[in-house]
Amino acid sequence: MIQRRHFLGSVAAFYASSLSLPRLSFAVTGQERLNWQCDVIETIAHNRALRNPVVTAVSLQPAGDLLAIVGDDHHVCIYDTQQKKYIEHLNRHTDWIRTARFSPDGTRLATAGNDRTLLIWQTKDWRYPSIVQRNPEAIFDVAYSNDGQKVVTVGFESTLRIFDVATGDQLEQLECPGPDNHAVAFSPDDRFLAVGGRSGVIRVWDLQGGRQILDIKAHRQRIRSLEFTADGQMLSASDDQLVKLTDPRDAKEMKSLPRQSSKLYATAMLGHGLIATGGSDNQIHIWQLSDLQEAGRLSGHTGTVSCLDYSRSKLVSGSFDTHVRLWSTEQNTSSTDQRHTQLKDGWSPTLK
Repeated sequence: MIQRRHFLGSVAAFYASSLSLPRLSFAVTGQERLNWQCDVIETIAHNRALRNPVVTAVSLQPAGDLLAIVGDDHHVCIYDTQQKKYIEHLNRHTDWIRTARFSPDGTRLATAGNDRTLLIWQTKDWRYPSIVQRNPEAIFDVAYSNDGQKVVTVGFESTLRIFDVATGDQLEQLECPGPDNHAVAFSPDDRFLAVGGRSGVIRVWDLQGGRQILDIKAHRQRIRSLEFTADGQMLSASDDQLVKLTDPRDAKEMKSLPRQSSKLYATAMLGHGLIATGGSDNQIHIWQLSDLQEAGRLSGHTGTVSCLDYSRSKLVSGSFDTHVRLWSTEQNTSSTDQRHTQLKDGWSPTLK
């Protein structure tokens, strides 16, 4: 049976995808809509469902051409960005899938969600997951270590669990700052491990020293996204409409982007010192890391932007509007900067 809070979350996402309308943008005055080329990918309704699934998570294969798309229909969909078509539909999960992550070398994909199950798939053979691990509670996020040897899970329990990628054995468990954790990340050198969630607290462990080194109240509301920048700072986004940059070695150096107009669900580090953020205003905002000012925005989604990922000059966004958009981060002056895949009869994109 789905727990009440999970059921209510499904209902909320359904109405967000069905009834959401474009909202006014409250971005910084004078910021432009970026003219980035965009492919629009429509999700597919499985098992005679009456609607397409909302998108919970997306992951781009770091060194390849595959895109993983997951949502509330219990399926893992693998999309080939070069052939522009779906090539796999994996149905081993039995409930809403909350997260998907390719390993750093692109040979594995980890998926997990409300069914409390972590599955690790081999990209050379999608037929069966190579590792199946069951947690006591729903899993909300997973992260690979940058050496690809470990995978960590967090979710609706106060325990963070670290697993061996090769064997599936649990190596260690750590105590989180609360029982509702939405985001976890390794630092680029795998020295630090950070977690954040409903409490707004970021907890950091030094894995080399084997000890907790930081508990900081970074946000007033739930942290939904957490990752490390290339220079080791933590990038966190929250329902409090703020994005914070925190140095785990000196928390007093915390910086903040200007407050945004909506709850924030996702962030992504782009090339050229840029940050992308997505949230309930249906927009993707692009920020300059150097001065923390907005560089522009990407429009097109008609529901909350729930997830972002970046690889090889491509930014991918998923939304409660049941669509995924694949953006090229190079500007394009052409007026026909948007393409649609899995076309519906009579559907035609319009540009603002």
